[in-house]
Amino acid sequence: MTLDSTAHPPVAVTPAPRPRVLVTGATGFVGSHLVPILARTGADVVGGTRDVERARHDHPDRAFVALDLLRPETVHAALQGCTQAVYLVHGMASADHEYERIEREAALTFRAAAAAAGVRRIVYLGGMRPAGPPSRHLRSRLATGEILREGPVPVIELQATMVIGSGSESFRMVRDLAARLPVMLLPAWLDSRTQPIGIADVVQAIVLALRLDTSESRAWPLPGLETLTARAIIERTAGLLGRRPFTVRVPVVTPWLSTHWIRLVTRTDPHLAAELVEGLRTDILSPDDGFWALYPQYRRQSFDEAVRRALAGEADELSQMALFVEEAAEWVTPKDDHAAAVS
Repeated sequence: MTLDSTAHPPVAVTPAPRPRVLVTGATGFVGSHLVPILARTGADVVGGTRDVERARHDHPDRAFVALDLLRPETVHAALQGCTQAVYLVHGMASADHEYERIEREAALTFRAAAAAAGVRRIVYLGGMRPAGPPSRHLRSRLATGEILREGPVPVIELQATMVIGSGSESFRMVRDLAARLPVMLLPAWLDSRTQPIGIADVVQAIVLALRLDTSESRAWPLPGLETLTARAIIERTAGLLGRRPFTVRVPVVTPWLSTHWIRLVTRTDPHLAAELVEGLRTDILSPDDGFWALYPQYRRQSFDEAVRRALAGEADELSQMALFVEEAAEWVTPKDDHAAAVS
C-alpha cells in the first residue's frame, strides 16, 4: 500500500466559547431593547431581575436569574460563569431619598462580585456630565461609573443624555406634553441644550463596547446626532404628532411648578418628573463625538427618525382615557399638516 505523504489527518477544531453576558435591569427600558439584539450576535444572554417569575411569564423565550443588587449572594450567583456584564440599574425612579447611598452600595457589591466571578468586561450605561452642577440623579450616576471603573474588572462607561424610545420615561414625558397641551408655557430654562439619542443607537453602542479591544477602563460620552434645546425637543415632537400647539415663553415658571403640571398632564411618576426636570436646567453636551469617534462610519439616527420609531411603540401603551384626552386636545390644537404627512 502506498502512503500519500501529502495527506493530513483531520484536525478537530474547537469552536470559540460563546460569551455569557449578564444584563442587569433586563426587563427595564434599555434592557428589554438590548437583550434580543445581543442574543442575535451569538452571545449567551441571561437577564438579571428581582422578579424572575414575572419576567419569564412576560418573556418566555429569554433566560433570567434572580438578581437583587442589595443582596450580595444573588449578585455572586447571577455572575457565575459570565464573561461579560451590562450594568443598567439606577435608582432615579425610586422615591427613597437615600437612593444615592443605595446606588453606591449596589455598585460596590457588583464590582466585587464581578471580580470574584472572573468577569472580563463590564459595560455601564450612565449619564453625561453637565456644564453646571449636576442634578442629584446625574451626580449619582456619575458616581456609580467612577466606582465601577475603580475596580479590577475593565469597565466601558457610556454616558448618554435623553434616550428616545418606546418605554423611556423622559421621552414619555415629552411625548405626553406634546400630545396633550394645545397651549404650552415654555419657561426660560427649557433653552438648555442636550444631545438626545435613539435607543437603537444606544443598543448598538453597548454591543460594540462589549467587543472593544481594550483592557483599560474608560468613560466616553454617547451623544446623539443633533444638539437641541429642551424647547425644540418638545416642539419637534409635537410637529411629528401633527400638532402645532400655541406656545408662550415665560421667564417665571420654576422647575418646582413645572413638575406639578407635568404630574397632571403626563404619565410620568411624580418623583421621576422632579428628577427629570431638575436635569434639564443646564446644558449637557459632549465636546466631541465621544464613543462614536471610534466608529466613524456608523450612522446615528436623526432626532426625527428616533422619535417616529418611539411614537409607533408608545401608541400601543395608551389607555382609553388617555386616547380620549389626546383626541380632545387634537381637536383644539392647530394642525401641522406637513409634519403629519411626513410622520
